[in-house]
Amino acid sequence: MGEPALKSFRKLYHHGRIVDDLAAAMAAMERDLGVTWAPVRTFDPIRVWLPATEGDAGGWSEARIAVTYSRQGPIHFELIEILAPGAYDALRAVSSDHVGAWVDNVGDEVETLVADGWTLIAAGASPKHRYGQMAYLSKDGGPVLELVGEAIRPMIEEWIAASQ
Repeated sequence: MGEPALKSFRKLYHHGRIVDDLAAAMAAMERDLGVTWAPVRTFDPIRVWLPATEGDAGGWSEARIAVTYSRQGPIHFELIEILAPGAYDALRAVSSDHVGAWVDNVGDEVETLVADGWTLIAAGASPKHRYGQMAYLSKDGGPVLELVGEAIRPMIEEWIAASQ
């Protein structure tokens, strides 16, 4: 892994997993690991930008997902259930697992990693809009990395701390 990627991994804060049944996954992890959960949030829909791939022009798409985080950290578990076919299927096609890291500028980090050979899977906005506040990338079968903008850190930390 090159220096640009190592820099992006420095502020990891979650390990995410796409699951088929959010309630069952939460119950199993609560039982097996003793974790407790932030309130489940449903995004129905959330806009997602997908890059062009062979046979697909890419562009704006939507995802319908339910998401939660474990309250325990510093590395939180994030569980995502895809509620209907959509943009997150592109992420799941690469891996059901990812790690998330805070970054100061999502657009700058995406451009640095892409120049280092990483592939953009999905983002919160188009390149014209500097990829928004989140982007998923991978390289050569390695881990999927979600870059998350520091700008939304207070909102996510408030969510994790919220009571049911």
